[in-house]
Amino acid sequence: MLRVERALERCVKQQPPQKVYDATVSFAFNVGTGNACSSTLVKLLNQRRWAEACRQLPRWVYVKGVFNQGLDNRRAREMAWCLQGAN
Repeated sequence: MLRVERALERCVKQQPPQKVYDATVSFAFNVGTGNACSSTLVKLLNQRRWAEACRQLPRWVYVKGVFNQGLDNRRAREMAWCLQGAN
């Protein structure tokens, strides 16, 4: 996790609320920091648009173009946690 957090420090220039940060770290750990850093989610974080960033999480539920229920479940949990911190 520390490696993921350090990588995110380079691309997330704003300090999000703790729950938003936690969900972002979980997301980046799962999809890879390169994918996370180039995502719309991070662009929105850098604009301090916390709730909009959280709502990007459900877009990341595909593996090689195929819907994955496990990822859908994970993203739903991450988004719920994230939105608690965004409001």
